[in-house]
Amino acid sequence: MSWQKFLSPSRVFGAVRRRALLFARKLQYRPGSQPLKEAVLFEAFEGKIIGDNSLDIFLELQKRRPDLEFFWTVKKGVQAPAGTTGVLYGTSEWLKAMATCRYLVNNSNFPWYFRKVTGQVYLQTWHGTPLKRLGRDVAVSQMSKAYLQTMDREAAAWDYLVTPNEFCKTVFPSALGYRGNMILTGYPRNDRLSTTTGAMRQTIRERIGVSDPSLKLVLYAPTWREFKRTPSGNWDTINFIAPDAKLPEGFQLLFRGHHNTHAAHSQKVAGNAIDVTKYEDVTDLYLAADVLITDYSSVMFDYTVTGKPIIFLAPDLERYRSERGFYLDYENEVPGPIFDSAKELIESLSNLEQISEQFAPKYRDWQKKFNQLDDGHAAARVVDIVWGA
Repeated sequence: MSWQKFLSPSRVFGAVRRRALLFARKLQYRPGSQPLKEAVLFEAFEGKIIGDNSLDIFLELQKRRPDLEFFWTVKKGVQAPAGTTGVLYGTSEWLKAMATCRYLVNNSNFPWYFRKVTGQVYLQTWHGTPLKRLGRDVAVSQMSKAYLQTMDREAAAWDYLVTPNEFCKTVFPSALGYRGNMILTGYPRNDRLSTTTGAMRQTIRERIGVSDPSLKLVLYAPTWREFKRTPSGNWDTINFIAPDAKLPEGFQLLFRGHHNTHAAHSQKVAGNAIDVTKYEDVTDLYLAADVLITDYSSVMFDYTVTGKPIIFLAPDLERYRSERGFYLDYENEVPGPIFDSAKELIESLSNLEQISEQFAPKYRDWQKKFNQLDDGHAAARVVDIVWGA
């Protein structure tokens, strides 16, 4: 990226405006000034979605602790679940909830000015088993000092960190700088992958506009790239499948852009695909799909709970690996074929049965390593531990 683009007026103005908003919010945020209430604040990706582990923990807790009051962080256009109060991210109501709810549940970080007060319990769920190096395991030169400080502050505040498998139990301490209570429960967000009925799956498909149960849905969910930004400084969209690409007869593409690229997203990025980028609950999409295409995203670890085939499109593999780094031997461990050409990948869709047979041994090894605790009861285990309910 040239220095002219890096210092473009729109990017500089955007950065100044964001910083000013953060300091204004810090002045309004007054932790410890009011007593705590028996309430829970749930958040997922700063309120961009109602989903991830936070949602499934909420659904379990709502059944078992109706005496609690529930709040959800939301961005504009996002609807809080029934029986809860939505608080708009960045508003005085949200700041008050963050300061006064006894329980805080988040799948990412609160802002740098957050401070946990005495009596609050902070449950950090995180948001995926990592393939790519994470947090403090990434080269220091790629991480800002402010981000590292935020991570240190966050980890110091956590009372519990949800751990989906033994692999994460090994990786998380160094990556996230956390030496506290890691609870090995499986991922609550994966509970529905093993408990949802065929009828419920069809309902989800109809919700996204697919009524034909015989149509094979191909979910394409690439991750974001640190090295790809828009002129205004937002993370840019990623799609290596041409907008006018045609799949084999009987197949329909779904496009799911990463939540980090929402600000740069537009319908034209998805092309002929059904655009499910803003569909709130990605677990629904795993259930609706018949095959997953991804690259380096943690969706690969969740999707294999379903037992359905997975294919990898990674034309920038060498650059991504050299700049970000992996925890796994990508070529030897991922449970599906790897393509650097979208054309060849699309052609392979006609041979899904052969792909499933060919990769069955790797798939079983992968499930044994990463999915053993994804049995439909992870949320119950988390609630048992944190709330004793």
